Amino acid sequence: MRMLFWTATLVCMLSATDAAAQRTITGYDFSATGAHQVRLGRMLREISGLTVNARGQLLAHDDEKGVVYRIDAMTGSRLARFRLGRTTVTEDFEDIAAMGDTLILVTSDGRFFLFPEGRDGDRVEYRVVVTPLTATNDVEGLCYDPASGTLLLACKGSPGRGYTDKRAVYSYSLAERRLHTPPRFLVDETALRGKIAGKTFRPSAIAVHPIRHTYFILAARGRGIVELDQRGRVLAVQELDASRHPQPEGLTFMPNGDMIIADEGKKEGLLTRYAYTHRK
Repeated sequence: MRMLFWTATLVCMLSATDAAAQRTITGYDFSATGAHQVRLGRMLREISGLTVNARGQLLAHDDEKGVVYRIDAMTGSRLARFRLGRTTVTEDFEDIAAMGDTLILVTSDGRFFLFPEGRDGDRVEYRVVVTPLTATNDVEGLCYDPASGTLLLACKGSPGRGYTDKRAVYSYSLAERRLHTPPRFLVDETALRGKIAGKTFRPSAIAVHPIRHTYFILAARGRGIVELDQRGRVLAVQELDASRHPQPEGLTFMPNGDMIIADEGKKEGLLTRYAYTHRK
């Protein structure tokens, strides 16, 4: 039964046209007026991922060390910092997700580091889960999907054999220790040309909207966001302003729907908040 579901999903994805790509994302003012932006300082210059914990607090991590920060979502000030392991783990960490009280960091070669949230100054124990994905897939985005009870992994690199000009999002079940195939979503890069910055759309983050229950994929290369429905069809595309988003790497949503984007910077990281105006 599960294979029938994934097969049907794939057919829907491949049959989607670029008509939806004519629409921009609603519910947010992406102009300078609608953006609340703060600087994160040099410590988070290479900020890579964002998530919101079970208490609605913003968490972030940098690119190369197992260090997690709890951040004030309005001021950007650091509220707490804790580390993975007795000796801080060094890996190519790309994104972070919260699944209940469990936090998960993912590496570019598809490994999960699972751990509890620590207090300021703590060092926490962790465990590692290896997935079939590799550095060739170049995993950049991670989020927990409550609807399916799985983790979604957005790949910047190879989508898998036979998926030319596509970017893939795979689904992984921790309970089953299994990667679902084919991909949960496939985004057609050719359908996005002219709607984003450049000809390529290479995912850097993925997040589930807490109110719409749609999926948002952010791309640093392409500097844009794609919104998908639960069947993987493109609902809207939004190009981001280069002056505010020099390198958008992290994406998450606050419980009220406000969108948070993190950008790497040459001297310091940036955090931008867009208020959600269409609440239902």
